Amino acid sequence: MRKRTRILSVLLCTAMTAALAGCGGKSGGDAKKDEKGSDGKIKLTFSTSVYVEEPHQKAIDALLAAYNEKNPNVTIEILGAGYDGYWDNITTEILANNESDMIQVYPENISTYQAIREGGTFLDLSEYMDDGLKEKLVGQDMCQVDGETLAISSYAWGTTGIFYRKSLLKEAGVDPESIHTQEDFREACAKFGGGGKYATGVVSGTHAFTVSEWSRLIARPVSGGLYFPNGESGPYTAENVNVNSPENVWAAQWWQDFLLKDKAAKLVPDKKDTREMFWNGEIPFCMDGPWFVGMSKERDEALMGDIGIMPQFDIVYEGETYRPNPTNYPLVTMISKNCAHPDEAYAFLEWMTTDEAQAIIADCGMIPSNTDYSTSDEYIENHELEYAIVDYMQNNYEELVADPNIAQLGEISQIMLDAAQKMFSEQAADVKTEMDNAQKQIEEVMSRE
Repeated sequence: MRKRTRILSVLLCTAMTAALAGCGGKSGGDAKKDEKGSDGKIKLTFSTSVYVEEPHQKAIDALLAAYNEKNPNVTIEILGAGYDGYWDNITTEILANNESDMIQVYPENISTYQAIREGGTFLDLSEYMDDGLKEKLVGQDMCQVDGETLAISSYAWGTTGIFYRKSLLKEAGVDPESIHTQEDFREACAKFGGGGKYATGVVSGTHAFTVSEWSRLIARPVSGGLYFPNGESGPYTAENVNVNSPENVWAAQWWQDFLLKDKAAKLVPDKKDTREMFWNGEIPFCMDGPWFVGMSKERDEALMGDIGIMPQFDIVYEGETYRPNPTNYPLVTMISKNCAHPDEAYAFLEWMTTDEAQAIIADCGMIPSNTDYSTSDEYIENHELEYAIVDYMQNNYEELVADPNIAQLGEISQIMLDAAQKMFSEQAADVKTEMDNAQKQIEEVMSRE
């Protein structure tokens, strides 16, 4: 999903250059002048961070071809950049009033970009969407900001499970069906550690995974929220910050012990290192999402018979059992207030929710957003491992918890990343001290006017 890189042939040199050349926005948030090509067709631009990844490029190209066949009067140009540079580009473009007509992000990013422009950057889609459609789209409830529907979840989503190598578990006498709690998982991992060997890989460094892997597996299930309690819900105030709650401190200590005392996981700088170790048979476990299925097939089709998947385990804390609530990763799309053709833009995004389009999207490696399709016999038959994650979401997991959709997210995430780097590295900083420090810093951020 995030982070395989390939240069796409049709990508312009930079997103900023592309936006300046193609959007022609006016200042003050006014709609752009009518954009039509010399052939009289309506021209729309669509920015996404995932088009540099081959499975997404293939799916998006197929979507455009199918849509253009039905709507020959509309031309849609794909713009964007790789994941690391994409987000700064969006900021630059919005500040210059040259953003794309349609911008694809994750829900937790909506508020940040909406707040850049006074009066809001994006259209309220409430008047376009009916309630029946909203109920079918995974992650659509995360697109609400201050009572407005600022995006549509019409592409695809993913969340995580734990992939395992069947042969390695069998050799070690580990039954994956017996792994129900974090301590079951810890015991299973102990059979693979020692002598420079590990049970899994864990990202430790500047990447956001340094926080999110620990948060998804251990912290949020027991605390309800790393930043704010009750599923990262408001009020988003200094008084409601949840970072150094007893549950989060306990979870951080458990994770530090798992990494540095048990030495169950190899600390790696990037998720790709964990994946390589898994594919090479060096580790038996890899926490990942549905996109990992396609990645594994691309790596070596012969591996697929040796790969299984299980849900994330429950967390037992002070005698209580808490079910997993891993982050949901839907890609959602907003329409700029500068878009000269919002009706046509929305028509395309809504068409993406149809069975015809969702069948095309299924090949991107994520799970199509419309639950009518992702639970259909056709999808289950053709995407067995990916569908297991749909099943986990419905039967094994609590409501999935994402980062809070607030403008301060970037700043508070960096504070938490700084703390995690100290706690979950060989530095092994004192957990309570670092969580208290992070709490104080985030309170200060949330206290600003």
